[in-house]
Amino acid sequence: MPDTIEMDESYTFVKKQQRAVVWLAYCRRAGRVVYYLIGEGKEAALQLYKQVKRTIANISCISTDANSCYGSAFAEHQVKESPITTKAETHLIESTNSRIRDNLARFNRRSKRFSKSWKMLQYTLLSFFNQDKINIAPAQRQART
Repeated sequence: MPDTIEMDESYTFVKKQQRAVVWLAYCRRAGRVVYYLIGEGKEAALQLYKQVKRTIANISCISTDANSCYGSAFAEHQVKESPITTKAETHLIESTNSRIRDNLARFNRRSKRFSKSWKMLQYTLLSFFNQDKINIAPAQRQART
């Protein structure tokens, strides 16, 4: 069964001045983000596509927002699935971006919150997208006497 992929980017900051662009790919059938990366420009958009294509071979269409990086990167490299540019078809990835902004403080305003290092940004995203796979034993309650 062919999959529909939604792609989008989100911005945050590292060390208060360095902009970090987080690129996300959401698979509708899987119901989750299947790949993400931190990068800039057309190269990052193309790298995101290539990684998703390795993971999901049968892609029927790619939905993106109006960011011109997708169209130009895909056209330059003759990507078979041309992106559908519309906000109406990216509601699930936009919902994921909203969840990230709500749950991870470092994705809020630059003047207030930011990542102190690139490595911490990477670890934060890794734990956020894999939180269902992390087994943390609940703290044992001590009986009060």
